[in-house]
Amino acid sequence: MDRLKLAKLIGAFVKVRPRLEAVAQARTGCRATAEDLMQDAWLKLENTRYDSPIDNPGAYITQVAHTTVAGHLRKERRRAEIDAEVCGLLWDTADEASPERVLIGRQNLCSVCAVLNELPGKTRRIFLMNRVEQIPHRRIAEMLGISDESVYYHIRRALERLAELRDELAD
Repeated sequence: MDRLKLAKLIGAFVKVRPRLEAVAQARTGCRATAEDLMQDAWLKLENTRYDSPIDNPGAYITQVAHTTVAGHLRKERRRAEIDAEVCGLLWDTADEASPERVLIGRQNLCSVCAVLNELPGKTRRIFLMNRVEQIPHRRIAEMLGISDESVYYHIRRALERLAELRDELAD
């Protein structure tokens, strides 16, 4: 992108950012997340090739920001669904801790450990970093030098295998 186009885009972004960040904060409920999403939106804008001029930079930036926030919310919803599935696999609150339930729980935990040990090393490492150590996807990607999508892929792969185990245990 040439300097003039970049300067116009920066100027427009600076003007609309406070409003967009407020909307993002309202939708996500978190100021820090809203700030991160605005940074993500800027990176998308900065790294996009523009073959033709942007007639309305403010509207274009608003659309990119809204798409970024919507994508984040979609990922968070899916992550919450997957977390609920895993919790359902590991914890059953309907029964008290009888000796039988304790034994079943230990067997289930051994099964989960076995499934995790069967995963490829990189997938297992990424899954444990995210789910046990609570390291966010973006940070894992930075630490391992891979894309956010790769991190998501590895975690999804592990969760799919755990979901298969859940179904096996339910039978």
